[in-house]
Amino acid sequence: MWTIASISEADFGCEERMPGEPLLVLVEIEDEDGRSLEFEVAENWIVAQGLDEGDEWPEEIEDFGFEMADVQTQWMDKYYQALEEL
Repeated sequence: MWTIASISEADFGCEERMPGEPLLVLVEIEDEDGRSLEFEVAENWIVAQGLDEGDEWPEEIEDFGFEMADVQTQWMDKYYQALEEL
C-alpha cells in the first residue's frame, strides 16, 4: 500500500504552462517499506479524487507511473515544439 506523504505546488512561478495545460502538483508517496516515489499530477485530478496527505494512493503504482511518464513526455514534446516555433 502506498500512502501520500506530501502534496506541494509543482509550478514554480517562473515556468509558464502551455495553453490548456492543467496546474500540476508534486506528489510524494511512500510504502510500508519506506520506499518513496515523487511525481507530478494534475491538481484537479487530486481534488476530484478527494485525496490529501495521509490518504492511501488509489492507483496501482506500476500502471500509474508508466501512464504519467507518457503524459509528461507528451507535454515535454509539445513544449519543445513551441520553443522551436518561437
